[in-house]
Amino acid sequence: MSESPPTPPQKSAGRIIARNTIFGVGAQFALRIASFVFQIFVVNSLGGQEFGRYSIVLAWAGLFSVIGDMGINQYLAREIARDRSKVNDLFWDTVSLRFMLALIAALITTLGAALNGYDGELVLAIAIYTSSYFLQAILAPLGSILTGNERVDIASIMTVITQVLFMVFATIFLLMRLDFVWLVIASVINLPIVTVLHIWSIRRNKLSPPRFKINREMWWTVFKAGLPFAFIQLSLSFAFRVDTILLNQFKVSEEQIGWYNVAYNLTLTLLTITRSFNDAILPTLAREHANNPESVRPWYYQSVKIMLLIGLPIAVGGMLTADKIVDVLYRPEIAPAAVALAILVWDIPFVMYHSFCGNMTTSIKREKGAARIYGSLGVVNIILNLLLVPRFGIIGAAFSTVLTDVIGATQFYLLFRHEFGAGLGFTRLARIGLAAVAMGAIIFVVINWNLLLIISLSGAVYLTLVWISGAFSLEERTRLLGFVRRRLRRQTAS
Repeated sequence: MSESPPTPPQKSAGRIIARNTIFGVGAQFALRIASFVFQIFVVNSLGGQEFGRYSIVLAWAGLFSVIGDMGINQYLAREIARDRSKVNDLFWDTVSLRFMLALIAALITTLGAALNGYDGELVLAIAIYTSSYFLQAILAPLGSILTGNERVDIASIMTVITQVLFMVFATIFLLMRLDFVWLVIASVINLPIVTVLHIWSIRRNKLSPPRFKINREMWWTVFKAGLPFAFIQLSLSFAFRVDTILLNQFKVSEEQIGWYNVAYNLTLTLLTITRSFNDAILPTLAREHANNPESVRPWYYQSVKIMLLIGLPIAVGGMLTADKIVDVLYRPEIAPAAVALAILVWDIPFVMYHSFCGNMTTSIKREKGAARIYGSLGVVNIILNLLLVPRFGIIGAAFSTVLTDVIGATQFYLLFRHEFGAGLGFTRLARIGLAAVAMGAIIFVVINWNLLLIISLSGAVYLTLVWISGAFSLEERTRLLGFVRRRLRRQTAS
């Protein structure tokens, strides 16, 4: 009796994470393909300068949007995952707090933009964007109910619907030859529709929020509990947004800011698979850790290896083919974005790792350690940008981003080395690195080929070398093959 309980939860965790990851990857893949095509359409429709102005709006508003949440939404999802009854105590207090924080965030964001010297059109666009803070005050907690109940599959579908609606409205506005302000409007008018869909989906799955009940005595407790998550969000906002803002402050042209954000957005597009896995793993491992803390250790070791397997060839291949990628996708005036892309693509393996680690810390209640790391990264990123952007412009911003995430990955490695001990198996990880180097040599030789042929050949060579090099143990290879066979049988049966 004493030995049987651990096994079912581990299998259950694997099935739930696999289900949520597959739904997430499927939804995110479809979304990213659509978003990828849409982004190309947006850049080619607006041009570099207008796209640069649009990027400034997103960067400025994104920097202050954390004030509208202060981490309480992530705290809500984690607590529901650990104890489903928590939704009765926390949901409406979370909504109430978020409405009050939304008002503060909207005022600070808009007034700050005006005081910073942005022109009237930019301030108007930022003010329009901040109206989404109030809609998110109810929408985000509804999403936490889905996430906390481990229905990341439904949450992924809702994410797709949100983006599809945005792209439909934005496409209509762009075809009417309207400017970037209307793209901001498109990002707001879809939210009421998505809120209604969330409510319908939650009720359909019998996850309805409790009846309206406010307990003001809980507000300070909830607010204080969310602060570590808020600190993480604020640090990440600086890491993702401060480069664009500082480029603008140092009088880098809006066209060059547009080039930089083209490269940056392309890099983010390539992070789909691990983002879906990270979203899926948080609620399930939070529950598993509450029941059996040791059960999460193997997930860390195996996930790191998979991330290196995916991230390293993207970095190597993306660096060597950056000019071809930009040339194929965008009109000639965007070609300088290739230089920034060749640098930023190296951010992928490091972001994959520390994003995963950030979610792991939430699952195992070590978010304070993550908050310290992300806080240090916010400071490091600002310092690097202040040093490099005035001298090197968008190239300096690109190097600042990569160096910041290298430092972040190193800190998370040390944190989990202390938490879980040794076990990553650096000999096997090195074999993945050597396979990526060999793949890069192949790309260099055939660099004048068609881009799709380069990707196909180099990808096949890489996977073959990884398989025969012993980077994965016999047990891991057997498990992977078994997983693929099960997926194929289900597809055939359906």
